[in-house]
Amino acid sequence: MAMKSVGPIFSRIPIGLNAHCISIECHIAPGLPGTTIVGLAEGAVKESRDRVKSALRNNGFNYPNGHVIINLAPGNLAKSGTGFDLPIALAILQASGQVNIPNRENTEFIGELGLFGELRPINGILTCALASSKANKRLVMPAQNEQEASLVKGGDLLVAPNLSELIKHLSAHEPNDVRCPAPQKGAVRPVQQSTYGQIIGQLGAKKGLLVAAAGGHHLIMLGPPGAGKTMLARSFIDLLPTLSDQSSLEVATIYSSIGLERSDHTKVPFRDPHHSISSAAMVGGGQQPQPGEVALAHKGVLFLDELPHFKPATLDLLREPIETGHAVIARAKYRVSFPCDFQLIAAMNPCPAGRSCKEDGCRCGPSQVQKYRGRVSGPLLDRIDLHVQVPELDQLLLAKLQKQNVSTIDPLPQLKEKVITAMNAQLKRQGCLNVKLSGKALDAEVASAHISEAFLEKAIEQFHLSARSYHKIWRIARTLADLDQQSTISEANFLQALNFRSINWEADSV
Repeated sequence: MAMKSVGPIFSRIPIGLNAHCISIECHIAPGLPGTTIVGLAEGAVKESRDRVKSALRNNGFNYPNGHVIINLAPGNLAKSGTGFDLPIALAILQASGQVNIPNRENTEFIGELGLFGELRPINGILTCALASSKANKRLVMPAQNEQEASLVKGGDLLVAPNLSELIKHLSAHEPNDVRCPAPQKGAVRPVQQSTYGQIIGQLGAKKGLLVAAAGGHHLIMLGPPGAGKTMLARSFIDLLPTLSDQSSLEVATIYSSIGLERSDHTKVPFRDPHHSISSAAMVGGGQQPQPGEVALAHKGVLFLDELPHFKPATLDLLREPIETGHAVIARAKYRVSFPCDFQLIAAMNPCPAGRSCKEDGCRCGPSQVQKYRGRVSGPLLDRIDLHVQVPELDQLLLAKLQKQNVSTIDPLPQLKEKVITAMNAQLKRQGCLNVKLSGKALDAEVASAHISEAFLEKAIEQFHLSARSYHKIWRIARTLADLDQQSTISEANFLQALNFRSINWEADSV
């Protein structure tokens, strides 16, 4: 057999939220039959030779009898996953003269092959589609990735069900099965009743949720079991508006990278990991970089229930993502950054004994309470804007309020409209929510507020405020003013903001 080599077939490999262009070269040399794949190919990539060989033969093609050498370039980038099956098959068909692929310089292929030629979905297809669109190249992918691919607006994309139909398409025979992704119509879903209207009492905590939703602030709730902390946290996303098209695409890209599907792309993500979660699962990592819970909560909510039961080292890893909105993962083989612009909602009991402890008495000693609360570091607490008490309701008051709630109209639609109005006011005024208000813009708000310096000095001294806490109180006060549709921060707004930072975390007793 005469040696033959032709130009490469192009593909993509997603690493984190970036997709690198890979060229697949095939050389068929004389010698004993065999297939060699080079270019830092890991196990799943090397196994593709058997899948490709079976798929080609079952679709009426010949697998070369010589020595087939497949090179994945660049050679210094580790290749993993099953997405190279399709481009490897096309490279072999082109090198053996069985198929002529038109416009291959501007076309990229990705997809896993079944033994009978069917194309199977891969993870990270949105990352690849966006990268191909940015490079002005067409991307051919499995039809089972069509729903995700339809989120990319303006991209040159094609979906194919199997190898046979794709070959017909490339040979200028245009079947209906190879097509552009069809726009997905929004499914009509039944309206689910919010749990917000079912929460009895807890007006202070509900006010805290409203402020957190309107200004994008982080929040922690302190109270005994059964007071409604978890129910409050889960109802929080009902106060938030749906995601914009850009935010939906960002969130979908993160979920696509690890093969998770979202039933509703416009819904705000809500993640509530168990307290036994590892550090890598929280912020991301692994042999191949994968997003953690902080990235999966991007543009949404990360809820940490029973906060002191999380490993202190895991909690401390949240400090940088909270401040910067990015989770940077640096390992020996890679360095990636995942976006994680989330709201942290946390809940904890006042002491280890939980239900056995009452406000007027506790079986836990002062040292036990301090040790329990000390598992949450001061720097992390300082980064959480709103500190809210969720007290246990009196039994008689509980029965009375429950009876009243039966006939009470759910206030959620009005509150959600109030949140959206406050958000729009912030975006119009400063281009961001108050939680991200710059220091210069915050100074202007402080200067316009009619609050005496003596009052501010007394507040700083009495509450032992750090510089970060002081600025957070002003941001909270600005959100309260926005909820009241006020142009400037009043003293009442500042006092109410101070009330959201009044929990004594160093208390000797509950």
